[in-house]
Amino acid sequence: MYVRVSGLGQPIAAVPQQPGPWGPPVPMPNPLMPTPAPIPSASIALVLSGLQCSDAQLAAIRAVVGTGVAVTGDTVAFAVGQAHNGIWVDLTDPDNAPRSELLKPEPTLNAVRLFTEAFGAAPGDLPWRGARWNLGRIVATRLGGARKTMFSSSVRISCWGWPWPGGGVDRPLGYMVKALPKQERVALGALFWKSGPTSGPVSRAAGMLAAGLVIRYGVSYRAQSPPLGNLHCYLKYAITMLGHPVPQWVSDKCSPVV
Repeated sequence: MYVRVSGLGQPIAAVPQQPGPWGPPVPMPNPLMPTPAPIPSASIALVLSGLQCSDAQLAAIRAVVGTGVAVTGDTVAFAVGQAHNGIWVDLTDPDNAPRSELLKPEPTLNAVRLFTEAFGAAPGDLPWRGARWNLGRIVATRLGGARKTMFSSSVRISCWGWPWPGGGVDRPLGYMVKALPKQERVALGALFWKSGPTSGPVSRAAGMLAAGLVIRYGVSYRAQSPPLGNLHCYLKYAITMLGHPVPQWVSDKCSPVV
């Protein structure tokens, strides 16, 4: 079963603001449904991604988040939609600091510091001698590419795990999101749904960005990967540039040596 999930896309000509296809189904506070962040622009493109969520998958999510939290098809769709519509837009918007600073001839000292803390090198450094692009331009481009991927209507999102090709065992209890290079599908895991009401929006938005980086560029989940190939370092940089606390699952796996 698929439902449609709205997300925000690249700014285009002004369009009427669309009514959300979901809303809080219960009046009680719900960590899966935080207060929506302000929409950064009235000129947006509506993007539809398929969300697969069966009754069995909803039951698995309920087992993870525990009692006292309403888990329904509506609340799950709302949480996934907020990951697109909220901080996700800020993390990858071309006019916001994580990308725009890296394309300036001279990024601010703060941008250089945060980039170096995440990647172990300055944005103006070259990945190799004679390279046409410096590290900053590569990272800015990849953030933009991940954005385009995750706003594609062909992306399919499974709310809890997904059987993978080759008969491999899927263990959604052990991950935030899972994606494969060049395959436009995303599996959400326990860490996605365990994110609390305070850090949840940042953490879930980072999870969506991680999926886009893997699908489009094949960057690695492994902490031992070089920083430019480690998706967690992209997340750490973008999140700190916006002044948000870095989720533990990100900071644990991005520790470059400067």
